[in-house]
Amino acid sequence: MSDQTKDSIKLAATRLFYTNGYHGTSVRDIAKEASVNSALISYYFGGKHVLFETLLIEFFEGYIHSIEEAMRTSDGDLQQVLSHLFKRVFTYQQSCHLLARMAHREMTMDSTLVREVMSTYLRKEQFLLEQVIQVHLNAKQVKRVPLDLTVLHLRNMLTLPFSSPQYLKELFLVAPDDHLFMRRYVTHAEQWMRSLLETRDVKRLHLVRS
Repeated sequence: MSDQTKDSIKLAATRLFYTNGYHGTSVRDIAKEASVNSALISYYFGGKHVLFETLLIEFFEGYIHSIEEAMRTSDGDLQQVLSHLFKRVFTYQQSCHLLARMAHREMTMDSTLVREVMSTYLRKEQFLLEQVIQVHLNAKQVKRVPLDLTVLHLRNMLTLPFSSPQYLKELFLVAPDDHLFMRRYVTHAEQWMRSLLETRDVKRLHLVRS
């Protein structure tokens, strides 16, 4: 029962933090949404701040793991790496789409917690995505492109539907949990990144930082 109660609290907190923000959500609100005694939030999580921190860390742990798994299960071919990367990362984010929206939105703020998450998880994300590109540089599969900007392109493709859900909803009438749209998006993202990186001009095959 304790695991079920904790899961109910986390789900309720995710919905409220996403809808009302951290400061607009109280412990009493979360308890009411989860249909539990408010004392249980302190008992299981140590309070609202720790609960919020737990949710962010759990999301980014899973997010980084999905990138690592995509890299681990690819054989080095550019098409396969990108296919695994987009599919695994999108599947993970769709499985917890409200939490993904909340987490990506929080990363646009400036706070001690955000800086800690940036230095721990997003720094590792940057390193992993740079590796994705660097491997194909070494295998002479990519053309001359600025590493930093290419990583930004790749990350933006991986997170955009979850970092800008309201934009998608209002202008394109779709949501990140729309599986048909996401299948189309993943296919387009793979093709777009391949077209950005691939070349047949072997005389100019190297990657540079700018």
